[in-house]
Amino acid sequence: MRVIITVFLMFFVFGIQAQTVTKYSPKDLESWQRLGDGKGYVTHGQFMMEEVEGSIGFMIFSPEKYNDVVLRYEVMTMNPATVLVALLNASDKGKSTDLIIADDNKGSFGHWTKEAEDYMFGFRVMAHNSTPFLRKHPAPEDGKSGIGLAEKDVMQSGWRHTVEIGKKGSKLWLKIDGETLIDVTDDKPLDAGKISIRVRGTAGILGKSMIRNLEIIGEPVK
Repeated sequence: MRVIITVFLMFFVFGIQAQTVTKYSPKDLESWQRLGDGKGYVTHGQFMMEEVEGSIGFMIFSPEKYNDVVLRYEVMTMNPATVLVALLNASDKGKSTDLIIADDNKGSFGHWTKEAEDYMFGFRVMAHNSTPFLRKHPAPEDGKSGIGLAEKDVMQSGWRHTVEIGKKGSKLWLKIDGETLIDVTDDKPLDAGKISIRVRGTAGILGKSMIRNLEIIGEPVK
């Protein structure tokens, strides 16, 4: 019995070590692709994401595409009106894993719900009167995109929280400060795509948040 456990642990440890962990400094995040009206810059050793007047959402995109992946980072919202969303496996519809965004796209949320494929994790959505959610786009024939909904909201404005979102095979999850809020399976998982982080305000108040210690665990795909 001990031999079996030891072998299992050896394989388990090796599996963890074999994963590629890419860490991005706040300065690195300045070079990520951007979409929408906003500013992204380094201040106080963190990466600030903030909307500007007229914005309908500000986003940044990972340089690489991933299939199975974990995104983990620390984030702090700067006001209660800020809504935070992250996308996994974001790509064009169909078999392509590319992500082509029209030049006239100003960051519309509708693009990600109607014109693209993605897993949408809304983890700071109290201003929208919701608990954290997971939605899959495009929505199935019944029109219901929601595949996960947390029972509670644990993030507070002005506090720094650690967020983890992940996909492995058909399994998807959301953790905040180490606590699992969403843990679901998708029988028809999406193919590879990019990762995106989005900030948006509500009720005329601009969205604003600070990020640090961002890491992506997974193998990039072509």
